[in-house]
Amino acid sequence: MPPWVSTIGKERTWLSVASPSVGEVPAPRPVPARGTRDAQALGTQTRDTQRARVYRAEDAWGDRLDAARQGAALAIVGGSSLLLPAERRLGSLEAAAAYAVRVLALAPVVELFGIVPPPRLRTRRGGARAHWESPGTIALPVPTHGEPWALRETVFLHELAHHVGETTGRCSGHRPPFPAVLLALVDAVLGAEAAFVLRVEYGEHDVGVGAL
Repeated sequence: MPPWVSTIGKERTWLSVASPSVGEVPAPRPVPARGTRDAQALGTQTRDTQRARVYRAEDAWGDRLDAARQGAALAIVGGSSLLLPAERRLGSLEAAAAYAVRVLALAPVVELFGIVPPPRLRTRRGGARAHWESPGTIALPVPTHGEPWALRETVFLHELAHHVGETTGRCSGHRPPFPAVLLALVDAVLGAEAAFVLRVEYGEHDVGVGAL
């Protein structure tokens, strides 16, 4: 494991999680539903039949990691007690860009997908959508005030999985093996416990994962 990623249960400090220029993250988290994300991702021209199920599963997963960020000790998942990592808040496009570079350089990610050029990040107009667009751009809403919901780690990893999957030709839209791509990134960055919980939520929501 790279030195900038510590073990599960310890604070991970390799990336700044807040940016004063974006504004403070409020205590309550009324965030847009994940179903509003990446509507323009490549591949959605063909019916993306499990997109809504993917969003619901990832919402439940993200809530668990957010609870860890707010101090929850253990999560009970699939009959197991797990200590989950706290979800990062990336805070700014610059921090998210640095995060993407580091994730794509991780040895397990390179081993699975090869050298993937980092995405270009841009601010997206409107606050309700985030998406990946060809040939390699992630567009994220970054509001002047309030929580930058699209710069949550779980949301950004979803968009980065689109970038990896679409750029390498592994997947299109949210159809299998897109969930497998995201699971691989989560395992590399957040660890086996976080990936296990996401896999359980995919199963609970009848999401086809596929294989890499």
